[in-house]
Amino acid sequence: MFYLIRDYKLINFERSKTKNKKYDAILQNKINGKMIKIPFGDNRYEHFKDSTGVGLYYNKDHGDLKRRQLYRQRHQKDLKKGYYSPGYMSFYFLW
Repeated sequence: MFYLIRDYKLINFERSKTKNKKYDAILQNKINGKMIKIPFGDNRYEHFKDSTGVGLYYNKDHGDLKRRQLYRQRHQKDLKKGYYSPGYMSFYFLW
C-alpha cells in the first residue's frame, strides 16, 4: 500500500498488533482526518538502528554499516517517490 505524503501526516509509532511486525506507523489524512496504520518491520530480525522514538526493539540494533548498505541497495526498489509505505518506514526508521 502506498499513501501520498502530501495527503497524509505521520503522527506517531506504536507497537504493532499484527503478527511478526514491530511497529505500526500512524498516519492521518490531511483532508478528512481519518487515521490509518501501516505495520512494518519484522520482529524476528535485526535492523540497523531503531529511530522511531519508541525504542521497543533497541536490542535488535546491530549497527553494522555494511549490512545497512546492502539492505538499502536491495530495498531501494520498494520505495516510490512521494509516498509512504511499509518499505518507506523500514528504510528510513529502522535502516
